[in-house]
Amino acid sequence: MDILRGKRLSDLSSDAADYTSSIGSDKFLISSVIKINKAHMLMLMKKGIVDLKEGCGCLQALEKIPEDMPMSPKLEDVHMNIEALVVENVGETIGGQLNLAKSRNDQVATAIRMVLREFILNIASSLNHLRKVILKRCEEHLTTVMPGYTHLQHAQPITLAHHLLAYHDAFMRDCERLMESYKRVNLSPMGACALATTGFKIDREMVSELLGFDGLVENSMDAVSARDFLVEVISDLAILMTNLSRFSEELVLWSTQEFSIAEMPDEYSSTSSIMPQKKNPVVAELIRAKTSKVYGNLLTSLSILKSLPYSYNLDLQDLTPNIWDSCQITLSSINVFKNMLEKVKFNEKRLLELVKSGMSIATELTDTLVREQKIPFRTSHRIVGMLVKRALSEGKSLDQAVKEDLADIIRENTGKSMSISEEVLGKVLDPVENIKIRTIKGGPSPNEVLRMTKERWKVLKDDDELILKKKESLKLADDRLVKEILSLKEVTKARK
Repeated sequence: MDILRGKRLSDLSSDAADYTSSIGSDKFLISSVIKINKAHMLMLMKKGIVDLKEGCGCLQALEKIPEDMPMSPKLEDVHMNIEALVVENVGETIGGQLNLAKSRNDQVATAIRMVLREFILNIASSLNHLRKVILKRCEEHLTTVMPGYTHLQHAQPITLAHHLLAYHDAFMRDCERLMESYKRVNLSPMGACALATTGFKIDREMVSELLGFDGLVENSMDAVSARDFLVEVISDLAILMTNLSRFSEELVLWSTQEFSIAEMPDEYSSTSSIMPQKKNPVVAELIRAKTSKVYGNLLTSLSILKSLPYSYNLDLQDLTPNIWDSCQITLSSINVFKNMLEKVKFNEKRLLELVKSGMSIATELTDTLVREQKIPFRTSHRIVGMLVKRALSEGKSLDQAVKEDLADIIRENTGKSMSISEEVLGKVLDPVENIKIRTIKGGPSPNEVLRMTKERWKVLKDDDELILKKKESLKLADDRLVKEILSLKEVTKARK
């Protein structure tokens, strides 16, 4: 216990030790903290601050520490547990140099960023796999007609591909947000020490490069106390989970007997313990629920930060588990949703029936009156509204009402005779034709959706390449750290 509290304080009580310990969530940090200690010690040796022999002793001790090392809550956190193991292995004369010119404050801030950047890349990569599944499903359903909804009421005819592509684009923005956040995450706090740097002539840039960072969090107080990057990423994940939850909600609705639009795969559903006919969309339901947990983590994190004075406070320790929880929830939710969506069966016949049984062609009929009859839009809107009302009150389909009542209603409202050909009216009443003419950029016509889909594949390829580039950069930094340590060991041996 002396390694942490020295002669300044007596031992913590067992309940206080358990209460203040962070080792429950520090398991995520072990590998990163070991790397940080190696990179920092390597820098100290190169700068002549630590003797080469002593530094090599520390490095060798660090290499013996397993990534699943057991940790004692009496030592509070992963940092002190690792230092204790090094001291135990090589003695305090050598191991006691491990924390020279650094603090737990800059070390933990650095380790969190190292773990988080890996999570960001893995989540973005999984998200791109989901985007690929959606684009493939779009290509399958370019001409599958369905009702578009507003307020969960039939609005206008669209295609299933157009609907699915809307979700793809939301996830595309989620990927953009994550990679933007990555820029602010991948900056090194090392060298800030507790808050005011150090009197030793250390090289912050060297440590940053050895650990794969793109630069420094320059201001030393900002470096140790900033956690806005955590809040930013949790916010990104909350938005991502919102999009995933909305998609899940639609699949839940569509799989009901009332909609009968989609059939969920058996392996992502459950049945009832009492009602044998049931097929419950439990995976989609749980995604909705787990979304709320990420929201809670975001609010908790903001609440922890809102009243903290600069620079470091132990409150920050309680913030960190929220990001790991959010990352794990999001990553698992994306993966399970992707696998589920690949196997969802869409009922094309039912979708077409819904379009034809509704009155979603009313908007195109309104626009046609403007084009063909030269009637002002608001007058045309009123005419079609009256037509719909009459059809509903008399139990007619809109097709039937158009043929029997439209001419009379036009005459009543404008004094004009209807001058729309049967050919034009036939296309207006056909939901497929309704969709085909919507070739405006971003519209639901099959040709336009196909164009968008092709462009999304190109963007997706670029996004994959960016993620791969970032992963390769981190791997190169790891390799460099290993090579630098081996090289310095060789120099040390040669001097013996």
